[in-house]
Amino acid sequence: MLLLGLINLAGCNRAPQNGILATTTLAADLVRSLLPPDVPVETLMGPGVDPHTFEARSGSIRQLHTARLIVHHGLHLEGRLADLIDGMELQTPNRIHSLATPLIRDHNARLRREGEEVDPHVWFSPSLWRATVPDLAAALRRVFPEHAENIATREEQLLQSLANLDSELRATLSAIPPENRILVTSHDAFGYWAADYGFEVHAIQGISTATEVAESTLRELANLITRTKIPAGFVESSVSPRTVEKLRQLVGPDRFRIGGELYSDSLGPPGTPAGTYAGMLRHNANLMVAALGTAKHAP
Repeated sequence: MLLLGLINLAGCNRAPQNGILATTTLAADLVRSLLPPDVPVETLMGPGVDPHTFEARSGSIRQLHTARLIVHHGLHLEGRLADLIDGMELQTPNRIHSLATPLIRDHNARLRREGEEVDPHVWFSPSLWRATVPDLAAALRRVFPEHAENIATREEQLLQSLANLDSELRATLSAIPPENRILVTSHDAFGYWAADYGFEVHAIQGISTATEVAESTLRELANLITRTKIPAGFVESSVSPRTVEKLRQLVGPDRFRIGGELYSDSLGPPGTPAGTYAGMLRHNANLMVAALGTAKHAP
């Protein structure tokens, strides 16, 4: 019934056409990087909101209904919202833009898969995130032809800044010895980061936080940490810390510590260093260096 209501709203001719609606803080940051500041960009899910389990309410549907263009991730990152967006796309395809489209088209071999599920956390590879920019810029020029020249200039700047960010992160992470590049995290969000920067990831939950946590998984991971002497794990800003804390108790608080809070499915609060894409990745890289860069495995 909710989906039908949304489709009806999407087809309503009297709907006002406002600015851009991005589903997540990550998508909103990308859009804002390409548009002049006077073009309104709204975010459906604010900082700290888990997109995997987000449920649309009447206010969310109203935002979707009034947006001039909706920018979403795709690859089912938005979980329960995905069906609503798919329903809208059937009615008004020119109002929906998926960041995943160029990745599926041009970089399909680099997309991680867990069975039939594709890992949507592509922003943890700056080079893959960079690959979403040209299609998004083209969509924005179509919607805002009066800003076409400005968008084109910003596109060039953004592509260069993302390439520079990748080089900067590699330099930062070089402080972590290869044998210490093991990430224990709340859920499996850092696979693309691992592939790009040479890490091994052991996550408590799978690609989606909607999956259940099995006691056997916690015990197996605790045994791995004890056996390999992994010194620290990380909680995530959009995921409850309870499972990582439980894992720490299983291993022993004196043998396994919390290395800090990583940003995974959301940026930090606006105005903070982690409130931008580049700042969020720098925050994560610096935490990893602090927790793993000088840590030595116990004999």
